[in-house]
Amino acid sequence: MGQSILSRGRDIKEAIQQGLDILGTKQEQVSIEIIQQESKGFMGLRSKEAIVKLTKLEGEGNKVKEETFEDSLEEIEHSISMILENIEQVPYNPEVIGLFKREQVSFITKDKVGKVWIKDGRIYCEPTELKYPTITVCAGIKLLKNGELVKGTAVATKEDQFEIETIEEMVEPRWKITMDAQKLNVFLQVEPGFRKIYKVKDVEPDFHINIEVEEQIEAINNLEYISILEELEELRVIHGFNHSEIVKAVNTENPGKFVIATGIAPKDGENGRIEILTETKNRVGPKERADGSFDFREVKEIPTVQKGQVIALVHMQRPGLPGATVTNEPIPPKPTFPLTIHTGKGVALIENGTKIVATESGRPVIEEKGLLTKVAIMQKLVHPGDITFTSGNLRFKGDIDILGNVEDGMLVEADGEVSIYRNVFSSTVASREKVIISGNAINSTITAGQQNVFASELIFVLTQIHEQLVAMNASIKQLMNLPAFKTTDFSRKGLLSLIKILVEKKFKPLIIFVKQFSELTKSGVQLINNEWLTLDEQLRLCFLSSISNEYHTIDGMNSLLRKIEEMLEKHDPEKDQDCLVEMKYAHNSLIFSGGDVLIKGQGCYNSKIHAGGSLVIHGVLRGGEVYARLGVTIKEAGSDGGVVSKIMVPSKVKIKIGLAKEGTVIQIGKAKYTFQKEQKNIAARLDENERIVF
Repeated sequence: MGQSILSRGRDIKEAIQQGLDILGTKQEQVSIEIIQQESKGFMGLRSKEAIVKLTKLEGEGNKVKEETFEDSLEEIEHSISMILENIEQVPYNPEVIGLFKREQVSFITKDKVGKVWIKDGRIYCEPTELKYPTITVCAGIKLLKNGELVKGTAVATKEDQFEIETIEEMVEPRWKITMDAQKLNVFLQVEPGFRKIYKVKDVEPDFHINIEVEEQIEAINNLEYISILEELEELRVIHGFNHSEIVKAVNTENPGKFVIATGIAPKDGENGRIEILTETKNRVGPKERADGSFDFREVKEIPTVQKGQVIALVHMQRPGLPGATVTNEPIPPKPTFPLTIHTGKGVALIENGTKIVATESGRPVIEEKGLLTKVAIMQKLVHPGDITFTSGNLRFKGDIDILGNVEDGMLVEADGEVSIYRNVFSSTVASREKVIISGNAINSTITAGQQNVFASELIFVLTQIHEQLVAMNASIKQLMNLPAFKTTDFSRKGLLSLIKILVEKKFKPLIIFVKQFSELTKSGVQLINNEWLTLDEQLRLCFLSSISNEYHTIDGMNSLLRKIEEMLEKHDPEKDQDCLVEMKYAHNSLIFSGGDVLIKGQGCYNSKIHAGGSLVIHGVLRGGEVYARLGVTIKEAGSDGGVVSKIMVPSKVKIKIGLAKEGTVIQIGKAKYTFQKEQKNIAARLDENERIVF
């Protein structure tokens, strides 16, 4: 047999393992003899450890021989002496050492002398004659010393017996089922209970220790599925059970609220309503330009609609759908009501009252008060003060009344009539119908009619081009019938050379008018549409190009002539004959009217006027140019200072002047006349020889 030792542990397994660790061997290489079985006493008192004897086998073939305790006493004593080589021997007390009885074997190491410790819920101590360890009790524990409750700190002696009692808390689970007032939802409120147990912590040997515990909490939920169903039955819940939520509630370990039954909520319908299809509120704020900058004059945009435009849709009432409670009682939806529409001026209801259509152009006004909606078209916009940088430019599809001035740099545009009750300073006012200025226009542009100033001048120039081109085409046709024409290269190489010859010999004004037309289109590019630019390019190719192209043929010339005639027809000045510009005084301004122009106050100074109808100046014309398609009547024209005043009308129209100053120029058709001296009561016209007569 080999080396033998005694080993101790809380149980047989632990004792064997500790012995194997001491011997540094494996279990199959030792023989094992159980000396003492473990046993546990009440509250850890009078407990016994397990003791085993381990003997190393000398050879692999040797068999383990069973021996009794009496036969191995000598080896046991030898093993104990080996274990205790590094252990300080303490005096033997035949009664009690701490909590150990005399039948227990105690091994006290040097680092435990004079100290107390806790192991597996039991208190161990090893006091000395001069050192007694102390124990302090913490919350959650009761410590009994020799049967008495310890408060604060206790001194541990050899004679003391300690008992540790831990506190156990228990809270019973609770649950409750409730229902909302509408009986649409049933709620289960669950609050699981718990059992709180305190376990004493092990404490290493020390002269003073605190007895501490750690909490162990165990959730308690004794809620049963059948109990919930029974409660729901008492509440007469028969509809909308949510079984998955019930299962969650039964198994939850945390407080929670579960919706365990749900009814069907009613689906509300809709009252009649109006769907507005156009903007009705003014846009306020600076307008962004194409280059990303902002135009702070364009701070207001007034919405407008055109005649025949659908302003809004009327949606009829839609009833709701009923619901049901968890007790299967019906829940009616909220009642719905139709929308009442009051139509005012300029609007009509069509298609069974489902659409609102504008019968007049102007600003839509929609007023909604509950289930009553009023709709009308405001054909006149009244601006109570001045048009300034603060108010912003003003645009409107109907009529505009401006009760103040139009200040520097502002713009007023309207499809209807514009009435300005004071003055216009360095601004632009444009109307498709009339511009009535109660005061004066100074350094401003005033326009009335479908066209603008540039378009009217283009039409005037285009009329001259048309006359020249008709005559040129007639000349070309005559030349083509001559025998000599057929012997030239014109028929094969085009008409470019012939056109240049005709322009040079007979039609020089044509090139002047074409160039003038081109300059006008470039200067007014922002105010005219693309058809003018296209026509300008066609005229340039025909008369200013040095390379032969499609327009240098008979067909090309005829095509160009038809295009010019279409433009003249489209922009016929007679379409604007009802237009009017009226004011008291004009200074350094540009005035255009598709119809008449009336200056009824002091007069007109250094201004340019184009009237598609008649021009009447009750006062004086001092400087500038005026043109009227249907005639001119002026009280006094010209000036003593020699400033040129030019008055123009078509060939079949008269010019009437009460007093013409020296230097005044009149032109009727192509005929011109300059007054060399002052003359009164002039009525000028052309005679049969195209000469001006008075």
